[in-house]
Amino acid sequence: FKMDCRKVIIFVLCEISLSVAYRKDPTLVTLPEGQIKGHELRSPNGKVYYAFQEVPYAAPPVGELRFKPPTEHQKWKGVLDTTKNTKICYKTDSFVIPNTTESEDCLYLNVFTPQKPGDSSKAPLGVIVWIHGGGYEYGSGVVQIFKPQFYVEHNIVVVTMNYRLAVLGFLTTEDGVIPGNLGMKDQHFALKWVKKNIHLFGGDPEKITISGESSGAAAVGLHIISPKNKGLFRAAILQSGTAVAKWTRQDFARFYAFELGRSLDPNFKSNDSKELLKLLQKTPASKLTKNSITTAPGKQTSLAEGEGQIWLPVIEDPHLEGAFLTTSFYEPFTTGNINQVPILIGFNSEEYLLVASAIPSGPPNRAKYFDTDLSNLIGNKYNMTKENKVAAGRKLRQIYTDRTFQEDIAAVIKFTSDEVFSTPSTRHAKLQSSYTDVYMYQ
Repeated sequence: FKMDCRKVIIFVLCEISLSVAYRKDPTLVTLPEGQIKGHELRSPNGKVYYAFQEVPYAAPPVGELRFKPPTEHQKWKGVLDTTKNTKICYKTDSFVIPNTTESEDCLYLNVFTPQKPGDSSKAPLGVIVWIHGGGYEYGSGVVQIFKPQFYVEHNIVVVTMNYRLAVLGFLTTEDGVIPGNLGMKDQHFALKWVKKNIHLFGGDPEKITISGESSGAAAVGLHIISPKNKGLFRAAILQSGTAVAKWTRQDFARFYAFELGRSLDPNFKSNDSKELLKLLQKTPASKLTKNSITTAPGKQTSLAEGEGQIWLPVIEDPHLEGAFLTTSFYEPFTTGNINQVPILIGFNSEEYLLVASAIPSGPPNRAKYFDTDLSNLIGNKYNMTKENKVAAGRKLRQIYTDRTFQEDIAAVIKFTSDEVFSTPSTRHAKLQSSYTDVYMYQ
């Protein structure tokens, strides 16, 4: 009996020890939906941090949920492995991200924290939520692309995310059948997840800063103007992008939605949104992406206005359920009707060189496009006669060169860099500075 008693005591003590160890495991976090298991990493300077990769923040937008706003993820049983990134959203470019697969089931985020999850003895840390760029058509929040080490070495919790891109994220019929701005609504859903859960990772839900680059920065600007985001973040960083840039909005979204339908099925003649939805939902996602239009015949505009980009945010009808962006992207910054948070905004010199390096034919084609018709320098969103546009375009070109753009490619790179990046960012900074603190770099 004494021996059995000792065995029982030893067994109980072992169980208690294991239970305590289990509870203190910093890589195990219990979310409302279930448990996740991350892993411990070290930064280049040797700082320990904890990574939780591919954490679901919304239900997979597949089947009948394709072209629908994000919804809550169901609870799961057991412990979910969150130690690697394997899934990214369908995108339009051919760049291969190592060890990943394009999938509709892609609404995941990553959390990187230098603080031991569950350690309540330390003050919670500030949080930065990164929104990747890529023209709303490509990019990803996976660790293979975005490295969090710099931030965690400065005791900042980092969150990155995937969101639906291109046709799956921004096609809309503009009547509620296929709602607009699904990719933006994914981001918003992720921000709500962060606000609700980041304390479990040592982050402070009252110290969330959203940050993005290029179209990611433009998205940050859109989150600033959407009333749906009230209270979700306290500051914002916009790198080389802004919502007031002319290339960030699509004004012919319904036209392009039906153009895509006809490109998928030449026999599709309907103008009924529900019929289009049926066609698009039964088409494989890979085919949708492959067939999605990337340049718009007949509606090609200057690069300053999008260079034919199709799948972009839109202004939604405020009467539609779940509408996220219902005003001009520019006007709220003039009236102060925004989420009034301080911002850091800026740009680099001659940023169009990045495009030029990826597409060497881009600058010569742009130069010819502008020189052939100088009104293209002014674009189509101003109420001006063609004659006045040509005259204004000639004066504008003279600011950059005494020759034609085709004779001075460096000049077209400088002009495009200003028109797409520098000028809109400067305008945004000036407008918002009337209502909040604005810090600018260049």
